[in-house]
Parts: sequence; structure tokens; C-alpha cells
Amino acid sequence: MQDNQRTESAHSADTDQRRLIVRAARALLELGLVEGTAGNISLREGARDSFLITPTAMDYRVMVEEDIVRVGNTSGKIEGRRRPSSECELHARIYRGRQDVNAVIHHHSLYVTSLAAAHKSIPDILDEAVDLTPIPIIDYAPSGSSEPACKAAVGITKGCNAVLLANHGIVVVGESLEEAFERSVKAERVSQVFVWAQALGGPDPLERLTAEESRQVLKRYKQARAEQEIRGPAEALRLYESVSLADLMKFTLKSCVTFSSLLHALLLQKLRR
Repeated sequence: MQDNQRTESAHSADTDQRRLIVRAARALLELGLVEGTAGNISLREGARDSFLITPTAMDYRVMVEEDIVRVGNTSGKIEGRRRPSSECELHARIYRGRQDVNAVIHHHSLYVTSLAAAHKSIPDILDEAVDLTPIPIIDYAPSGSSEPACKAAVGITKGCNAVLLANHGIVVVGESLEEAFERSVKAERVSQVFVWAQALGGPDPLERLTAEESRQVLKRYKQARAEQEIRGPAEALRLYESVSLADLMKFTLKSCVTFSSLLHALLLQKLRR
């Protein structure tokens, strides 16, 4: 009887974690931080030496819980009906190097990727983002190879909560998937502020002591929110648990607009000839 209860409990926890990953993926898509099949999300399984990760080459709009793949953290064993993200080695290295990290998000949002393409690191410029900054730039390496996984993991294991991958995107970590999600949103915002500040003559970074004070304030706020169970921006994850008719209509409308624009451009091209 007890064995059955433990099995049911483990199955329920597994389902909850998979559902959370799907929510996060759709939330990132809705916020414009990912497009199509770009990026990947993983979540450490507390009771196992493994993590759950999004599959490779699959649109988040149609991804379901059963598509999420389990990967052995040290064994590399793969369980699931699909192949894991091509960058699962990056996630594995981070989990092995940072015991406090339980979630990893990699995305290619516009401003983040712009800074990555320009090989610009992000200093402490906003007090609200000092739990994330400074964000260093990691040298370029071909996507999907072991080299970027190694370089990015080293940056994270040295204590960074985010690293920019040159000419590619960003990797963000958190103690929970909610925290990694919040930080992913924050990374795009601080990147946008940094780009605009550059256009205005360059940002004026926070002084070291001021940045450290801000980190302590954020730490106390995080503890208070956990104690009072206050939900922050990660509450948005609940909005994308399932695909609604409105989602389908929105996607169809966007597709029609894109097709019409391409058709119009093609006709103009023909007429000019």
C-alpha cells in the first residue's frame, strides 16, 4: 500500500514538473523571448540524479508534457519519446557544478542576442537586476558542440547567474524554474536598458558597495516573498498551461499577416521586373 502511494506521489511530482516546463516554454514564447523552436528549458529532478528538458526541434505551441525528455545527470541516459535539446550537455554541466541551481533557461531574445553579437558584457546598471549582473560574455563556439557547454558552465559554476554566449544568446539559472523565468525576463529588460544607455553616451554603472547593498535588499525581499508565498512575475507561467481557441486564432492571424506580407513583396518584385 505504501509502495503504491509512493509511486503515485512520484508520478504526480513528475507530471507537475513537466507541466511547469511546458508553461514556462509557452510563457517565454508569448513574451517574445523565444521564436519557433529556439532555446531550451530544463528542471532538476530532486529525487533523481537527472533533469527534465525540452525536446529538440519542436515548436513550443504544440509541445505537451509527454514530449519532455529525462536525461541522467551523470549517466547521460535518455528517457522519453523524443530527443533532448542539442544543448542538454550544457544543462548537465551546470547541474553538476552548481548544487543550488535547479533550473536552466537558454533563449535568444532580441536585445540579449544583440549584445551577444556585439560581444558586450553587462555591468551592474540597475539595482533591480543585481542578482543577475554583471553578466559576462563567453567566447564564441559552434552551437551544439561541447565547447560552448564547457565555457558557459564554467561561467555559471564560478557564481554567475547568467552568461551571454557570443553570437548566440544567453543562459540563465535559478533555484527554481520560477526564479529562472523571472531572471530570463529581467535579462532582456536590462539588456534593452543597456543598449539604449549606450545610445545616450554609455551607462553609468553602480558603485561596487551600492551594488552589494542592492543585492542584500533583493535577497531579503526574496526570503520575505518565499515566507509569505507572494507570487511575482512567474505567476505568468500559469497563463500558458494549455492552448486555447484564442491562442489558435492569434497564431492563425499572425500566420495570415506574414503570408500576406510575403505575397505582397513577391508581387512588387515581379512588377518591378
